[in-house]
Amino acid sequence: MLEPARHDLRIVVAPDIRPEAPSGKDALASALDTDLTFEPMPPRMYEADWNRFMVWAADRNVSDIRLQPFAPAFVQRYGRLRPATTRDLTIPEVETATNLFYGADGMARLKQGMDFDVSYKARPERNRSIRFRVNATGCETHGVITVSIVARVLPERAPDLSSLALEPEILAAYRISKGVVIVSGATENGKSTLLAGMIRAMLLDPDAHLSILEYAAPIEFVYDDVRGASALISPAEIPRDMPSFAAGARNAKRRNPKVAVLGEIRDAETIVVMSQMAISGTAIYGTMHAGSVEETTQIAVSLCPVNERNAVAVQLGQSLRLIINQRLVPSVDGKRTALREFLVFDKALNHRLVGASPDDWPSICREALRTQGQSFTVAANRALAQGRISEETAFYFKKEFGDVA
Repeated sequence: MLEPARHDLRIVVAPDIRPEAPSGKDALASALDTDLTFEPMPPRMYEADWNRFMVWAADRNVSDIRLQPFAPAFVQRYGRLRPATTRDLTIPEVETATNLFYGADGMARLKQGMDFDVSYKARPERNRSIRFRVNATGCETHGVITVSIVARVLPERAPDLSSLALEPEILAAYRISKGVVIVSGATENGKSTLLAGMIRAMLLDPDAHLSILEYAAPIEFVYDDVRGASALISPAEIPRDMPSFAAGARNAKRRNPKVAVLGEIRDAETIVVMSQMAISGTAIYGTMHAGSVEETTQIAVSLCPVNERNAVAVQLGQSLRLIINQRLVPSVDGKRTALREFLVFDKALNHRLVGASPDDWPSICREALRTQGQSFTVAANRALAQGRISEETAFYFKKEFGDVA
């Protein structure tokens, strides 16, 4: 396969007057951040070069890496996407990266119309490893069928809960003996990070006496640096160790844990088994893709199988203990900060859900936020008062929820 022509970039210093919007090669030069420019860039990227690139990106607090031919390598840091190479990648270079991440038949799999999600580990030093979650998907660009790669840098350790600046109400409610805690939000908004902080705190509690089973796709956080005095975690990766989250939920039911962590609640079978386990005495922690507390309950109900909807909804309504919806927004220091909407469920609220139609759950939860939770509007006002976000960010965030004209 022919490689696309390579072109050297001409970096031009902008004059003092406002320039016209750059295009093409000059646009790439102007977008490059000095500390996010991968140098030296070899004439051809081989496996050793890709390993060096991945470590380089992780060491600069990059969250995501995007690779595809006919374009520079892009990296994302604090929600901002930037080119990281001074030239476009070639087809052979991206195919080399694909086979490095998946194995020798990575490209063959993609050419059969199948994408892949894998974990990849780079070892810059003997006693240090950096992990990545990698997705590769076939795509067409410049008239050529090729590949698009997205790699997420996985943290080397789970965060301390104290570093996440959680609200006192969440700290008081997240430890449960049975029931369901859901951390929801959009992709790249710190759901797994928040959940990992909770798990780390449980492991560090000398009086926890917990057996914890975790099912993740892939395993994002490791707890090798935590040696719990009375708690043990057993992580399993989907689909390496279990074929699906539903299978993981069934597996957990047979292993009688005190705590089960489901990396994602996304299908009917998972929510059925999860609700059954919660009713029978297991504490379930999981994540869900949703835009608010209200939407989280709506999606949870929609996942209940049609022929068992009311029965499963009753179990879920009895089991809910805490829903947290988190968003990462631009902060005044140029990074991102977490805003959280949350709802703490007491017995009275559980009884209201059980006695109501599941279709009414979103409105019930929206009303309950005022008295036993926190709305995003309140979260934005608090962050503004604390100096974490600007007035502009607060305005646009509250406007989304209809709180400003």
